[in-house]
Amino acid sequence: MSKRKIPQIQEGDFQKVIKQAIKANRHKDYLMKVLADYDQYQQVFKDTFTDKNSLQAVYIFRATYQNKKPVWREIAIWGNQTFCDLAETIIEWMDWDNDHMHGFSMEHVDGKPQLRYTQFSMYAPGWEDDPHPTFKTDQIRIADINYQKHPKWGFVFDFGDGHEFDIEIKKIDQKALRKDFDEFLPTCIDQRGVAPIQYPPLDDEEEENELKDWEYDDNCPMCQVLKKSGEKLQWFPDEDGGSKSKKIIN
Repeated sequence: MSKRKIPQIQEGDFQKVIKQAIKANRHKDYLMKVLADYDQYQQVFKDTFTDKNSLQAVYIFRATYQNKKPVWREIAIWGNQTFCDLAETIIEWMDWDNDHMHGFSMEHVDGKPQLRYTQFSMYAPGWEDDPHPTFKTDQIRIADINYQKHPKWGFVFDFGDGHEFDIEIKKIDQKALRKDFDEFLPTCIDQRGVAPIQYPPLDDEEEENELKDWEYDDNCPMCQVLKKSGEKLQWFPDEDGGSKSKKIIN
């Protein structure tokens, strides 16, 4: 019987491009460190993965919110579902919109405690803020992690507002069946506390400051050129939701 494949990073031509730049002596010292960090990142995750956990078991996690206590959610999820599924379920049961990035970080590496924004993290699909490729949460299944080594994780949703959670595996149920649950998994099976409002209403001063933030930047040379050419500039949320961006319209 063949072993189950562990997750692999989708790195594209990263290695080729970096090595070409090093060979050409462009930012050599920095890029050598990037490659060393990347090798360490891959090795740490390789040591975290396992092919022994059941894909058909149900995994129970408690997600404890750190910015307001006591607030927690217990999530039941199948082993063949992903950490992206887990993140989306936590966000849903906090009654928030899933309109920002998220990430899971290891709590300990080689016995040493890690910060919540550690190098050893996996991120939401589309995350590209690191100097080297990273694992994405839709690539790693719940059953892929060795929970004897890593029973606890940090979880962050919205890196601007910084909604932080501690995630802990509470139980792996090898005998659970679909009929044991009222809803399709993943879902929340127990909870405590009321989540804070995702976007609290602004007072008058805050609203005025936010409006000022979205005014046109008169110091932007490109904006000046466009204005002089007769183009009309307008601010509005981009199509992906979340951040606002400057758009040019006729």
